Amino acid sequence: MESEFLKALAQYGPLGLWTASLLWMNWQCWKDLRNEATKANAALQFHQENIAKALLEQRLMLQQGLDSMKQKHAEDRMLRIKENK
Repeated sequence: MESEFLKALAQYGPLGLWTASLLWMNWQCWKDLRNEATKANAALQFHQENIAKALLEQRLMLQQGLDSMKQKHAEDRMLRIKENK
């Protein structure tokens, strides 16, 4: 089909060949843009997954820190209660 299209354009001489070259360059440009967009989307997904993973790790560390502070505060309160008796 493509070769038939090019043959039909070639019948118009230089103008047809010029049109064919413009169409070819346009197709190549869109093809390159699609490839770049695909790569950009893959990179974006990779970084989003890494960010989400890092945030989950930080959340766990913060929760562990908060739990240990609650436990220490409870122990300190128990010591103060025992000292006041």
